[in-house]
Amino acid sequence: MTRKARSMKWTALALATAVVIAPVAYSGGKLQAVNKVPNAKAAASQKATKLAQAKQTPQTTSSRFIITRASGAAAKVSAAAMNQQYAKAATKLGLGIKPLRTLATGAQLIKTDTPLDAAAEKDLAIELMKNDPSIVEVTRDKRVHSFMVPNDPGYAQQWHYKNGPGGLNLEPAWDIATGSGIVVAVLDTGITPHSDLNANIIPGYDFIEDPEVSVDGDGRDADPNDPGDWHDGECNIFGIPEDSSWHGTHVAGTIAAVTNNGTGVAGVAHGAKVQPVRVLGKCGGYTSDVIDAVTWASGGSVAGVPNNATPAEVINLSLGGSGACSAAEQTAFDGARARGTTVVIASGNAGSDVSGYSPANCDGVIAVSAVGPTGTLADYSNFGNKIDVAAPGGSGVVPAADNILSTLNLGLQGQEGEGYAWMAGTSMASPHVAGVVALMQSAASTPKTPAEIEKILVNTAHVGGLPGGCSWSNWCGSGIVDARLATAVAKGTEALPPDPQAPEPEPATELENGITVTNIEVDANGILRYQLLVPNGASNLLLAMYGGTGDSDIYVKYGAEPSSTSYDCRPFTASNNETCFFPTPKGGVWYVQIKGYRASSGISLYPSFVDANYPRRLDAKASALPNHRTSVNLSWEKGKKNIDIWRNGAILKTVRNTGANTDTFRIIGSGTMSYKVCNNGTQECDDPVEISYNSSR
Repeated sequence: MTRKARSMKWTALALATAVVIAPVAYSGGKLQAVNKVPNAKAAASQKATKLAQAKQTPQTTSSRFIITRASGAAAKVSAAAMNQQYAKAATKLGLGIKPLRTLATGAQLIKTDTPLDAAAEKDLAIELMKNDPSIVEVTRDKRVHSFMVPNDPGYAQQWHYKNGPGGLNLEPAWDIATGSGIVVAVLDTGITPHSDLNANIIPGYDFIEDPEVSVDGDGRDADPNDPGDWHDGECNIFGIPEDSSWHGTHVAGTIAAVTNNGTGVAGVAHGAKVQPVRVLGKCGGYTSDVIDAVTWASGGSVAGVPNNATPAEVINLSLGGSGACSAAEQTAFDGARARGTTVVIASGNAGSDVSGYSPANCDGVIAVSAVGPTGTLADYSNFGNKIDVAAPGGSGVVPAADNILSTLNLGLQGQEGEGYAWMAGTSMASPHVAGVVALMQSAASTPKTPAEIEKILVNTAHVGGLPGGCSWSNWCGSGIVDARLATAVAKGTEALPPDPQAPEPEPATELENGITVTNIEVDANGILRYQLLVPNGASNLLLAMYGGTGDSDIYVKYGAEPSSTSYDCRPFTASNNETCFFPTPKGGVWYVQIKGYRASSGISLYPSFVDANYPRRLDAKASALPNHRTSVNLSWEKGKKNIDIWRNGAILKTVRNTGANTDTFRIIGSGTMSYKVCNNGTQECDDPVEISYNSSR
């Protein structure tokens, strides 16, 4: 593309955006077509603010649960055996359990006849795991929602594509590639007809199984048309009605709106094709549908669904909810990655650490935070060590010019005319990155693996430095994605920049043998990290958590941090009283995590082991000396290099470990002295011994 052509293109866009639709999404106002968009000065409405908060509030009950077994175990358990397990658990817990289906990953989806709160959910998990040790996780089939932040109307071009502080540096990338030949699957609310999109849309699928969510009168089928997701307030705790969002159409326009056509807006990878995959409907969508959709979009098989004739090289997920990444989700993303599909996910709009929001906190995906036009992390954007890169998502506040302009439908409930709107959120940041991945794959002579794509994005983004408001300790990605440099590196015309410095996680708290950590507090879904160095030859390692209120779980693993699916011990009880015991532990670092199933406080953690190098068999013999002096000969076995000698509860002296030492004191009369020996600076001690003395002249 020549410089002149680029200039003409942007002139056309400037003219086109003068007749855009000014959005008041989720503000309760009416969308209006205008010839001139007035300056927008009003703040976001209280109603819109409450709605954004409601979308981040975790669901308190659930009646749908995903059961994940260890790799390969599901195939060995017959349907009859599973049903028997469910029946046994149902009888024990006094509720009904209905098997719904097997997911594409092999996990099973069940439904209880009554919604369960967190405590009852854990009782269900414990009961099922007790009867089937191959079950590694029972997790609720969470509702996931689109991530966006409402804003008021305004007028702007697509600053987010330019080379400004928060821009994508996209124009020179189009001289290298446009995304031609690449398919980007958009797992979202589906798609609406739009003349600025239609030419770049290929057949997709509707994966919403529940008719109350799909509201299109049927279940899964090959029609991903978005009928609208409006509701009267039953979808949030504040009872606030919502107009239809047409979220998937907005996301699709960012990725691949038809470009250089003299109308509307441009798309990041306008030569690519968008495959709409419907997973969000009224009140959001279910994780189980997302899992199957990820599998299908990446070329995997889903029972009852025809195979995808055009598997996607890239998947965009502008959705999520609170909680840890489940084993079921991780299995789906591992499968997509193994099939060569790069998965890009919005980090979430809670202004919190992404570790508490899935699926962006899963492994092997590209998690995206959002910046505004100044290049500073948006107030709403999640952050944390799981974030890979940042991208334009908009400021989230007025003026509208500071947010993301893309395609939209104008209907408040059902579809009406087509138009455009400004929106903001990590939902808008993620498709920018998905589009850049399409440019990279289009430019590459041979397809890049997801790992290669991730490394190029991270390293090239860091060339511009960290986003404003971010640091090594407050991580929000290695930098803002640089479309030109990433595409050039993928093509091989420029070298890969060096790795950025890794973000620094909070250091784990060091545990000491025999020293109890008290008054531990952890939020729901929060994680506290500890580690204990166990010497070679030690025995009887005990890690005991107890007391307090709430419900937390202890995970223990040797040599590496434990996870929800990888651990050496996870008792998983319905209280804080959990114990891990290893009679013959390996020498080295043992990692301990306390995870808040529910918010907990007042917990204690007791670590203990018997060290082969503890001082052993302390012996003390007292001898009377002249002038009221007493000599105590101490002897012991084993121990480390230096030994602390304690007398009457205080350290008397520290000596080299020769196995013997003498204490001489001058006291008139008789009495007793208590001695113990400990490894220097530790509580690794032999049992105290007591001597009697009677001094003489």
